[in-house]
Amino acid sequence: MKPLTLPGTTLSVSPLCLGGVPFGNTITEAETCTLLDRFVALGGNFIDTARIYSDWVPGELRRSERILGDWMAARGHRGKLVISTKGAHPFIESLTTPRTSGAEIRDDLEGSLRTLRTDVIDVYWLHRDDATRPIEHFIDLLNSFQRTGKIRAFGCSNWNVARLRAANTYAQQSGQQGFVANQPLWCLGSIGARPPSDPGLVRFDRPAYDFHRETGLAVIPYMSQAKGFYTKLALPPDQRPANLAANENYTPANLAAAAIAGRIAQQRGVNLSAIVLAYLWSRPFPVVPIIGPRTIAQLEDSVAALPVLLTPAELAELETTSQSGLPAA
Repeated sequence: MKPLTLPGTTLSVSPLCLGGVPFGNTITEAETCTLLDRFVALGGNFIDTARIYSDWVPGELRRSERILGDWMAARGHRGKLVISTKGAHPFIESLTTPRTSGAEIRDDLEGSLRTLRTDVIDVYWLHRDDATRPIEHFIDLLNSFQRTGKIRAFGCSNWNVARLRAANTYAQQSGQQGFVANQPLWCLGSIGARPPSDPGLVRFDRPAYDFHRETGLAVIPYMSQAKGFYTKLALPPDQRPANLAANENYTPANLAAAAIAGRIAQQRGVNLSAIVLAYLWSRPFPVVPIIGPRTIAQLEDSVAALPVLLTPAELAELETTSQSGLPAA
């Protein structure tokens, strides 16, 4: 995997980021370690988790971070990895109550440092915004963490573009570091999908696209493969999951987009994952999709997608059909 440097940082990251939602959640701890080993062997170095990940599973809290921290300590890989994690998310039992005070975010960060068994977080994300707080609150706080060496860079997840723009404008005017990346929900057909079950998830839209094209700010999208919707849909009918229609991407527009993606994959002689990921890579600003494989085969399928890019005509056809509303590069 050919690395790229995140603009505004010295961080060199693999073009795919391994997401930590499955760690100890949909796969066991042993399976997680095997997956992490293979990701590194394939040239991956960018791994993303969050303080809250797996807390919805009964038992151990902070399981995703803990497994990742134990694995890094056992393998001695910390120095070759770019680790990102997220804080400022409401507790699972009180999802409507923000946790964005300085004390709460500091507690999340210091807890992540302990659980991950590291001295510094390479990219620290604010997992949720809180519009009742001024953007100065967040930028000043994150810069204080950076000055003390607890984080190297920071980004935002599930922020709307107006708040993101205001935050980076304030950072520039005050001579401070701003967000170096945005982590939204973005995949082929995400705008044409049904609303996500979690209203706190922010989808990448036309204003966000225009902002990133203007600024060159990196996008690190989650659910980048639509929860496997397109690859599952491509299976023979008798092999598709029974609940596939429950996937929020199962809409008439996205069914049509799936047919086009399948046709392009066949014409190109590549797997369908290559087209789904190339939809994100084929942009005029850096995009590093977060993938959430549960098996080695799924991981290798995603890595095999590199370095496919779509032509402007292919991208425009997928955009128009999926009704994403985003312009072609």
